[in-house]
Amino acid sequence: MNRILVVDDQGNILQMLKRRLNKIGGYQVLTSQSKEEAIAVLSSSPVDLVLLDYMMPDMNGYDFFLSFRDTYEVPVIMMTAHSSMNLVIEFMRNGGTDFVEKPLDIDLLHLRISRAINTHRAMQVEKAARKKAEDDLKTANIALKGKTEKLQKKNEELDGFTAMVSHDLRAPVRTISSFVALLKQRLNLESLDKETQELFDYVEEGAKKINNMISELLDFARMEVVSIKVDFFDTQEIVLRIVDELTRSNPLLSTYYDVGVLPKVKGDPVLIEQVFYNLIQNAVKYSSMQERPVVEIKAEKEGDEIIFSIKDNGVGFNMAYTVRLFNMFVRLHNATKDFEGSGVGLATVRRIIERHEGRVWAEGKEGQGATFFFSLPG
Repeated sequence: MNRILVVDDQGNILQMLKRRLNKIGGYQVLTSQSKEEAIAVLSSSPVDLVLLDYMMPDMNGYDFFLSFRDTYEVPVIMMTAHSSMNLVIEFMRNGGTDFVEKPLDIDLLHLRISRAINTHRAMQVEKAARKKAEDDLKTANIALKGKTEKLQKKNEELDGFTAMVSHDLRAPVRTISSFVALLKQRLNLESLDKETQELFDYVEEGAKKINNMISELLDFARMEVVSIKVDFFDTQEIVLRIVDELTRSNPLLSTYYDVGVLPKVKGDPVLIEQVFYNLIQNAVKYSSMQERPVVEIKAEKEGDEIIFSIKDNGVGFNMAYTVRLFNMFVRLHNATKDFEGSGVGLATVRRIIERHEGRVWAEGKEGQGATFFFSLPG
């Protein structure tokens, strides 16, 4: 059960919110009528969100928020009957999560609270993952003591890059998304002309794409420091699971999957699953415009290697570009007009396979499909 601290000097509002929020969202609602009481609650037990009134008897809610934001890492939603754009901007610029106007719409407030809690938890998970990656990197540096200065510098740069992407780039993207939502609410989007509505859609879609690209960049960067956990696993099970997932997530596509007999291999099952997912998803995407899309997944033993192939009957590509195909941000098709993508997926595939001491390559012809290959030690 999520715990919410509501801070308001009016007892009747506190009781109403406690009753309604418990009923509509199942929240455990704690109440406080002063900053002293609020600090006492925050100090005694963790809460998932603070719902804070702007008008307080001893100081305004914004100043109170500034006094505790660095001590207690908790999302804060401001309630106010006298909101101004300057107040909202300053509140959110200084770490506030959201704001709601009085009189309160309880259903809307419930949605805002749920979104704020879920977003904060996702950020905490990301922060923990980053902390773990940093700890793993420090451990690796200790184990690799005596290695070359070049490798040490590379690890430091990677750590700095991950921190920069996670914080300095993601924060403004979240700000853009929040302010666009605020402007749409202020301007009443439905009353605007179609062209203006489309402009809002472009901004929101752009922010979403940037956030997705940042996530892919972080995943790509972590490939250098994530240790490979070698195990003996069945690639047939992995591929069938991916096919089932893609079929359920794309019910309008009639893609036919031809899955051959796939072997058990040695490697990191999580990373190899990422390879299969990226390549099969690409095959589905680039064959989606065909009347009958077909994706074939095969494997065969060649010498001391097992060669996997993922073939589609899609748009293909010009073999003149195959040398750059697995480089970062290389895309062979227009992302806006043809197919969405960031150009990070294939670079991730190459990084994973190289760490498994394998090879990766592709063959294709424009208008006649493509086949992507990768090898693992057999």
